[in-house]
Amino acid sequence: MIGFVLATAAVSVLLGACGGDSEPAPSTAAGIERCSELEEDAEAARACYREELAAIVSAAETPQDGAARADAIAREQGGFLLANCHGIMHTVGREYARAEGVTLASLMDNLPQSNDPGCSAGFAHGLVTGVAPEIDASSPESALDVCEDTETRYQRYSCIHGFGHAFMRISGEELDPALGLCSALGAEAPDCAQGAFHDYWFAVAGLDETERPPEVVDDPRRLCADQPEQFVLPCWYRAYVDSRPPGEITVTADLQRLCAELEGIQREGCITAGSVIGPADPRTQLAMCTGLRGADAQACIHGVKAQNFLGQALQAHVELIERCDLFAEPAGRQECYRWLGKTLNVVTDGEFGEAGCPALSQADARRLCEQGAAQMDEPLVTFS
Repeated sequence: MIGFVLATAAVSVLLGACGGDSEPAPSTAAGIERCSELEEDAEAARACYREELAAIVSAAETPQDGAARADAIAREQGGFLLANCHGIMHTVGREYARAEGVTLASLMDNLPQSNDPGCSAGFAHGLVTGVAPEIDASSPESALDVCEDTETRYQRYSCIHGFGHAFMRISGEELDPALGLCSALGAEAPDCAQGAFHDYWFAVAGLDETERPPEVVDDPRRLCADQPEQFVLPCWYRAYVDSRPPGEITVTADLQRLCAELEGIQREGCITAGSVIGPADPRTQLAMCTGLRGADAQACIHGVKAQNFLGQALQAHVELIERCDLFAEPAGRQECYRWLGKTLNVVTDGEFGEAGCPALSQADARRLCEQGAAQMDEPLVTFS
């Protein structure tokens, strides 16, 4: 993996981010600490973390081990690294694929074996982007064959999302042709589209070796209003994750302010997108959502980050979903049990449907949870 280390070092030296060494030493958690001193300059910090994370992947026995190590360090350190690791690892994964000669045929041998939406998922998406030149645009459905060999539902979702990124790269960062390629994936199209919109915002910001499109729409209200119905919710979901609106989203009134004057599916997408960038703790998110009524409440639930409870004990997952009782309206409670049943089942590889839903105290809650868990193989649409 020497070539990968050298390539990464060259990038970081070019950016002048982390010192003058031309060949980084194997990184450790302590090595990453030096990057935290640069966080007042976000671009310098990202470049420093990129060098350190690339060294971690390079030093590991397998790229999967390296990505898992990155996840552990990011969760331990928190703050800037945890919030930005996904995007940083996009670049690490893409450069790794190029330096190590990863191909479509060998992609599965390199993809992380993790359900973590942070560093590992970012690395996976970077790997898929790295093999984009091999993709036959006349046969986009071959992406489904590549992703078929993933071991978990989350990994399959992440693989499909990664192809959305790749379709953008082979389409010159043009949304319409990339979304056309996603459409060829049938039911998986919305999850592919999320990757395409993710890459669109990379291009708007000029990140990850993208080029800003000649004509840019940087207002989500305009961008998402122009999308076909099946792509409206993915459009909104990525818009605020990747291009934060001004102000904090901490209480119900913040969501209502953010989405004022929108109606129908556009409002639904906006509320979900606002929920996603709200409190990191899904319990606090649910409390925020309970202040809404009707379709707004359900849209807010679809942004609850159950994946942030990854690795917690089953009882913690059960206690989270039981907070669905806080919704005053039956429709809100019901959708909460269904949605969290689905998403918790995804992040636990099916364990929650088997052991978590039956542990709920109320019969109706168990039924709705199991109904949601049974839908884990359907498109996730608003998920990360």
